[in-house]
Parts: sequence; C-alpha cells; structure tokens
Amino acid sequence: MGFGEGSLVFDGSGLGRTMPRPRSGTQHMVLGNSVYTFDEETGRVGHGLSGHRAMRALIDLNPFLSELSRRTRHGFTSSLVPRSSGRNAQLRGSASSAVHIVLSGCVYEESAYGEDATVRIHGTGAVLGVAEIFDPTLPTPTARCLNHTITLAVPITRMRSLAETSTSLTAALGKMLADQMVTGERIYNRRSLPPEQRLAGLFVHLLDRCAVPCATYGRMLEGPSQTDLADALSVSRATIESALVTLRRLELVTTGYRQYRFPDERELVSFGKVRTPYQTVTGSV
Repeated sequence: MGFGEGSLVFDGSGLGRTMPRPRSGTQHMVLGNSVYTFDEETGRVGHGLSGHRAMRALIDLNPFLSELSRRTRHGFTSSLVPRSSGRNAQLRGSASSAVHIVLSGCVYEESAYGEDATVRIHGTGAVLGVAEIFDPTLPTPTARCLNHTITLAVPITRMRSLAETSTSLTAALGKMLADQMVTGERIYNRRSLPPEQRLAGLFVHLLDRCAVPCATYGRMLEGPSQTDLADALSVSRATIESALVTLRRLELVTTGYRQYRFPDERELVSFGKVRTPYQTVTGSV
C-alpha cells in the first residue's frame, strides 16, 4: 500500500515520529497501526516494517514510552504482551482497572464524578489510568475502543510499584498527566468559541493522536461517531451536525461513515484557532 508522491509530510510529532534511518534519505514513521517508510527525496510512502519489527517500532516511537531511556523502555515492556482490540471493545471499567498504554488507535474514555461525566478521546501515547496511579481513591473511568486499537496492559498495582522504584518512569507519567490537563484546557474547554471552531480544533488534536492512512490526503480520522464528538465537547449531537455542515461548506472536511477527511489541514488549524505542539499538517503541503 502506498500513496502518491508528496501526499504525506511529517515533522516529528506523535504519529509521525521517525526511527533511525534504514538507509540514506529514508525514514520509518508510524501512522495508525502500521509502520511505513518515507522517502525524503521523492515523498513516496510505502510499507517498511511488519511483524515483530513493526511492533517494536510502535513501542520505540510511542510518545510516552520514548520519554524513557532505551534500556528502561525495553526492560519495562519486555514482559508485556500487546493487546489488539476491535471497535467497541471495553478496555477499562468495572471489569478491569489495568493501566493501558495506547500504541495505536482511538479510545473513548468517560470519567464520572458524582452526577457529572467528562469524556475524552485518546490516541497514540495516551496512558489510560495515569491519574489513578497517583491517587488510588479515584474511581476507574470506562474506556472503549472507537477503532482497531493496540495497547500494552499493565496491572495498576504493578505500575504503582514500578513508579515507586523508577524516577524516570514517574517523571514520564507525571508529564503525561500534565499533558492531559493542558489538553483539557487547550482543546476541550474552549466554550467561548463557536461550536464549528471548537470541533475544528478537536479534529486538529485528534489528527495528531488518532490518524489513519488516507489515500487522498495522507491521513484522516476514523472511528468517532457524531455522538462521540458531541460527548467530548459537552454539546448536543444536533450542534455537532450543524458544525459539520459549516465545516463542509468551508471545504475543511468531507465525511463518511465514522470517517473525516481534511482537504487542507493548514486551513483547519487556522479556523480552529488551536496551536498544536508541532504544527503537523498535510493536505495543502
């Protein structure tokens, strides 16, 4: 599977992290559940790794795990078995409180505190259960997959024990928790903006965490329903439907069944009024 020349451009963030070059001018990058080779000279993208090597790349390029040294990372993950889950599979909740490190995919997480519920959509690099590692009194949120998702599951008691003995792991977990807090303010809690701009900003964020390959524009989103997006932004489904009408009219998005494609990510970023950490954009590039 490959894409047209110049169809993908990545600059090192989240889903586009690169490995050491296998040969001059060629890099490895992760997109969705696959590892691709990217030729810097021609712009062509093709499959590069498969099987065990591809899984090792998903681990080494994971934004959370890459915060650890190679030795610590390999020691930590060597006894863990990747778990592949399909759409609607439940990862956490009443049946399981294990911590999940998301290697790829898109996950819907709902946290209930009293009568209020908070929904977040997570992707590559997320650590589901990070807050409970530091505070055992917190209730376990429910988490379900929105598409094909690969995670590393760790019993929460073991994760707490490891964090107590590894300062680098504790630091990485703390950084992940801080990132989730910042994302909440930067993406989800912008209630002063019109719904179509809030939705555009959420799309920009999810493209950096949950994108899958797209033959037309390089990458796209797949999995979240309009109801899922409405829950994440704490608005009604009718509000999301209206916002999508506006984004389609502005030619910022085309939609299919649980699919969202973006003809020009630069314009999406501008309209959504949100700055991504790396400003990774495709489409018009």
